[in-house]
Amino acid sequence: MIWDRDAEQSALGAAMLDGKRAWDVLDVAAPRDFYDTGHELIAEAIRRIAVRNALPDPVLVGDELREMGATIHQGHAYLHELTSLVPTAANAGYYAEMVAEAAQRRRLGVAADAVLKIAEDASTPPEECIEQARAAIDSVLSPSASDAHLVGSTIDGLIASLAEVPEMVPTRWRDINALIGGLRPGAVYIVGARPATGKTAFGLNLAVDVARTGKVAAFVSLEMSEPELQKRLIAAEGQVRLERLVNNVLEDDDWPRVQSARESIMNLPMAVDDNAGATVATIRGFVRSLSRRQDVGCLVVDYVQLLQGSDPSKSRQQVVGEFSRAMKLIAKEFHIPVIVLSQLNRKSEERMDKRPSIADLRESGDLEQDADVVLLLWRDDRDEATRGEVGVIVAKNRHGTTSDVSLAWRGHYQRMDDLARGWEPGA
Repeated sequence: MIWDRDAEQSALGAAMLDGKRAWDVLDVAAPRDFYDTGHELIAEAIRRIAVRNALPDPVLVGDELREMGATIHQGHAYLHELTSLVPTAANAGYYAEMVAEAAQRRRLGVAADAVLKIAEDASTPPEECIEQARAAIDSVLSPSASDAHLVGSTIDGLIASLAEVPEMVPTRWRDINALIGGLRPGAVYIVGARPATGKTAFGLNLAVDVARTGKVAAFVSLEMSEPELQKRLIAAEGQVRLERLVNNVLEDDDWPRVQSARESIMNLPMAVDDNAGATVATIRGFVRSLSRRQDVGCLVVDYVQLLQGSDPSKSRQQVVGEFSRAMKLIAKEFHIPVIVLSQLNRKSEERMDKRPSIADLRESGDLEQDADVVLLLWRDDRDEATRGEVGVIVAKNRHGTTSDVSLAWRGHYQRMDDLARGWEPGA
């Protein structure tokens, strides 16, 4: 029989070693995917504990098994043994994938045996045998993969929604809203820029806009620590010069602004994951963990080129491609906009006008394909007419038109605002 004892033990051990990793396992491998009957019961106990928003450990799992009236043939001491078999819980998702793959192969083997028996039944017409065989193979797939319906069966719901206001979160920028409408749940937004152009500030500004709706803005920072981001939030919310915050040289009139910013930030439902070694699995786990406590409004990832791959043998292009598809799935599953910040290559700096293009996205193939909207930021302080502005090129817009927008760049406050009449750089 196809199964991997080590993978099953490691997946369960990781889920109990670090209870926060439980959903990394359960989202990939359901209890029924574990071949060993004792392992299946342990996985079910872990699932029941996790559903209650508790963190499973060997003691809680043992208590849960007793509540279930279940006895594992390995004995309850085996629960502690499982946690000792894994040095770290970081690979929980990888172990779960091995368990799920083995389960899929077992189901495929059962389906193959069923197809053989169907083929050997001479009393059944060949056409019916083929349909029975298809049904046997379809049973291997997940329910969502074989869920088919006529497009007309859902058209009434779509027509009814046309009379409703679109479910989008407006950004703080009037001209950008005029082009893209706002942040659309289920959509992926790529924000590309060269270093020091303001992409982190842009992402933070968007996260704050979403958080002010009352939903959690999830911000994954692969570059900056949480304290660094907090200083940028204080600069933006309190209009305190960032260099003073960075160097801890605040002046007397800065402190009231810092206090005002503190009160504003305390009321913002924003969560930051500053794990520099984040992977697709940890990002997805971060969003899922937040979603179990409160409605999530968006995910911002800063920035994609720093993402770590779980498999060192894969190329950067493969890693970015997998990440891009995963962000699309997260956007759809959690019904949230996902904003991915990305670094542009140097080609734009070689052009006379410094304007970037969508081709300047590094490792851009999958990012460009999966994105609903691509925004490119650029600045050219050589030009007196545009000094102190940041250009935003809407290079791709699946739901509307493309065009250019100019915003006021207040880098010392980490803010981008609508251009106002009479505004001057540094104001």
